[in-house]
Amino acid sequence: MSLLPSWRPGPVGLLWELVGMPVAFAKLAAGLDDLARESPRGDGHMVLVLPGFTATDHTTLPMRHFLEDLGYRTSGWNLGWNLGITAGDEEKLEAHIAELAVDGPITLVGWSLGGVYAREAARRHPEHVRDVVTMGTPIRGREGTEWIVRWFRLLNPEAADDLTPEGAERHAQPLTMPMTAIWSPIDGVVSGPACRVREEDEGPWAQNVRVDSAHLAMGFNLDVLRALAQALAEHRAAAAA
Repeated sequence: MSLLPSWRPGPVGLLWELVGMPVAFAKLAAGLDDLARESPRGDGHMVLVLPGFTATDHTTLPMRHFLEDLGYRTSGWNLGWNLGITAGDEEKLEAHIAELAVDGPITLVGWSLGGVYAREAARRHPEHVRDVVTMGTPIRGREGTEWIVRWFRLLNPEAADDLTPEGAERHAQPLTMPMTAIWSPIDGVVSGPACRVREEDEGPWAQNVRVDSAHLAMGFNLDVLRALAQALAEHRAAAAA
């Protein structure tokens, strides 16, 4: 059972998560080798990992190393700090995806805001994307994200259309490839329920996986990494069926 309290996401939840980060790192160090041995093996295809809001590729290194231990190839997004993607950055990301997909469609894994960009890139270029996994990514709406949206809006005034109810509805539309949404009911930054695919969209190619993890620890949480490895294996089986 998690020691994290459950409350409405906001600054207090963020502070509590920051305090708990040393525990998350300690658990990762203690259990990562065993988890890698127990997890389904990868097939060598490319996995592109997108960081969350205000984060860089450095934050996804433990996750990428874990996936590489399983037999996947990995890449960061190579766009520096994720402070909100510009039109120019969007073009660079899509060019990066196309380059990585030269040997075949790739997996996109997005943490928080990175998952929004992963889903939209997959929607625009399904020919390059084999499957998508999001972690703590608001999918079905902006409920519970209002406090952080205010900061995002300050940094990205040109993204106002995406923050409207119509924009949120557009982002919530299902994808055409296997998709897993990893979410946490104790997320202190983003509302956990908002990070699930909608019930009417659930099925063999769209699933929700619940974990107990702080938002900031999702890239370092053993349960999240376990769910990620399992999702990639299930997506491979679903695509082959």
